[in-house]
Amino acid sequence: MSSTAEKKLVRGKTFIAGGVCAGLADHYQLNKGGIQACFLFGSLFFGATILLYLALWAVLPKAES
Repeated sequence: MSSTAEKKLVRGKTFIAGGVCAGLADHYQLNKGGIQACFLFGSLFFGATILLYLALWAVLPKAES
């Protein structure tokens, strides 16, 4: 099992909404749909989730092809 310290956190290789959820799912070895659902429900009930997503989109580098 690999450590998460070995992987660099980057945006995923997807064109849908910047790839932040895909990058988080790949880095932490979680289900991408679950993370997308958390961001969706969080954005509906808490506006700070949208700001968090935008900040991660701006800060995280794009994954190399």
